[in-house]
Amino acid sequence: MEPISFLLTLLLFSSIQPIFSVQPYDQTPCNTTTPPLQGSTYTCNSNTKTCNTYVVYRPQLNQQLSDIATLFNVNESELLPTTHLQEREVVVPIQCDCPDRSSRAVVDYTNKLLNSYVDIACRVYQGLVKPFVLEEQNGNLHESTLVKVPVKCACVNTSRDTNATMYLVSYPVMEYDTIDIIGLKFGVTRQSIQDANELNPGQTIFGGTTLLVPTTGVPVLNLDHVVNGPSPHDTIPVNRIVNSSMGNHFSVFLIVFATCCLCGVVFLLIFLKWKCHHRVPRVVSVTRSEFKRLSPDFLNGMSKLKQSLTTFSLDELKLATHDFSESLLIGKSVYKGLITADFPVAIEDMISMESANHVINILTTINHFNVVRLEGCCFYMNRSYLVFEFAQNGSLRDCLHDFKTRKQLTWDKRVKLAFDIAEGLHYIHYCTKPTYAHHNICSENILISADWRAKISGFNLARPIVYNVLVEGDGGDKVENKGHIDCGQASTKVDVYGYGVVLMEVLSAKEAAISRKWLDRVEFLADGEVVGGSSECLEKFKMFMDEDLDGEYGLGDALCLALLAKCCMHDDPEVRPSMNDVLKALSRIS
Repeated sequence: MEPISFLLTLLLFSSIQPIFSVQPYDQTPCNTTTPPLQGSTYTCNSNTKTCNTYVVYRPQLNQQLSDIATLFNVNESELLPTTHLQEREVVVPIQCDCPDRSSRAVVDYTNKLLNSYVDIACRVYQGLVKPFVLEEQNGNLHESTLVKVPVKCACVNTSRDTNATMYLVSYPVMEYDTIDIIGLKFGVTRQSIQDANELNPGQTIFGGTTLLVPTTGVPVLNLDHVVNGPSPHDTIPVNRIVNSSMGNHFSVFLIVFATCCLCGVVFLLIFLKWKCHHRVPRVVSVTRSEFKRLSPDFLNGMSKLKQSLTTFSLDELKLATHDFSESLLIGKSVYKGLITADFPVAIEDMISMESANHVINILTTINHFNVVRLEGCCFYMNRSYLVFEFAQNGSLRDCLHDFKTRKQLTWDKRVKLAFDIAEGLHYIHYCTKPTYAHHNICSENILISADWRAKISGFNLARPIVYNVLVEGDGGDKVENKGHIDCGQASTKVDVYGYGVVLMEVLSAKEAAISRKWLDRVEFLADGEVVGGSSECLEKFKMFMDEDLDGEYGLGDALCLALLAKCCMHDDPEVRPSMNDVLKALSRIS
């Protein structure tokens, strides 16, 4: 009975083992800096010491078969029976070894161009190895131009194989690939690919990662199934690696386009200079909203010289935020995300699609350094997300309320922030088409970059400014009165008030007060002067200022900013200055 029991146990154990060498799928992007828990290399055991297998490689611009053969240390003649360059995918034979329970084919690469590990792994070898694996193999990159590249590969476990699987082909996933397309390309089933990579049904695969494709013979690719259309729903480009040929053509296009734009601007400036010399000179402030030499159409055209929005998938945003982990929550419904190692973003969960579209319509017409940049968006069923550039230092409110950060906000930095916010507001009030009122200017919506520059965010309540057109005279001549704004519509004076409150916070580091409490705090400031001019009033003003400045500021400049803030917060909106006036006042600050 004992032999029979042993045999039954052995059969039961064999029935639950994989048919061939099952390897976990690594979904992290190629240029990730943190090793995943599993999957960065394929595991092996004593039964699979060495085997002959294959990898797939895609020729780059002007790359010959001899170049590809050199990359993988094989003879060019070994490539010819299986592939042609015009087919765009080369099947490369390699010898896969298992020296230490991690299978790999180590090839020599001469780093003549002094590429980084990320470039070698993700661009040269197209994700068939991870940068941190290269670093573990070679150590300091600059010690030698010879780099040992452990190409990711796997061998069939012959002791378990019952379905005639001969090879496990390492396949670098493209942006537009799906499991079905890969299966048709190799002539294998979807289920066999899922089993070989421990993929669940419907699990997403990512561009820039590697899959194992089980084949029953030497792989011959059916490239009738190469995709050229938009990315299917279950494949996501997380590594942002651009095909070299496409990249070069696009670079040429950008250079030509930029050159044409530059020539146009130069000719425009020459024309304006010539026109100025042939008319009666008059004094004109270049910051006036009535300044007509640069038309709104020209400024609107300049604002469109920016990158187009990227459409992200929900799976990509989940990967960037660890499935919207609360540990990455940096604001109300705003998460910090990491699209790639060097691409941090802020991802906002919008209330509705209407709200998201509203912000998109505004920010795609605005291109200014002091306005937060919209990187992309995501729409999935009834969910909508907007992806913004990431501000390293958080909001202005966070900076002023945190002791360590507040100490870094020197007087010069605070004055620069006041300029930045004013310039951003002036831009949306006068230089966009249409012009906008923000309607929610506060320290929470002012983001601070790593180099302490201010960027206006929070455009959910922004509205276009509507001007009245008045008809005067019996002759029927229409006169556009741009000094009058319909009181029921958007008003820039709301933004001016908000700017005054933010300026008070910058000076005092005190939390924004409600209603007239701010004005009560500076009751000793009259319009344009210190009440009484006494030393007592000056002492009150010094107490009002942020004590962390340690008195290291110009008293005159600080008084000017405080008086400007008070004017911006006047009860009568008509008395408040415009942002054009604010910039003029700021220009007098030393």
